[in-house]
Amino acid sequence: MKHVVKILPRAEADIERNAQWWADHHSIDQAVKWFYGVRSQVLSLDEFPESHSLSYENDKFPYEIREKLVGLGSRPSYRAVFTIRDGTVFVVALLAAEQDRLRPDDVHL
Repeated sequence: MKHVVKILPRAEADIERNAQWWADHHSIDQAVKWFYGVRSQVLSLDEFPESHSLSYENDKFPYEIREKLVGLGSRPSYRAVFTIRDGTVFVVALLAAEQDRLRPDDVHL
């Protein structure tokens, strides 16, 4: 069954902020490639989102929070954090895989 994927405002802002970082620290071409690559990877959650692991923060939430590693190259360095409700995947944040943590009050569904 295909799911609808909704990128929530926080996650959209995270994607845009990280693309800007790529533009500032690498190149505009790399930033564009990163932006569209990550968006494509996030939107691919329409198929089998349940196959992705529970996130580090899952035990802090009253509902399941999962994650998909995304980014460029063979070692993605960002986590698309999402929850699934009634056939819809809500992408709530895009975080640095090694550092950022999400709290329940950070999520606005």
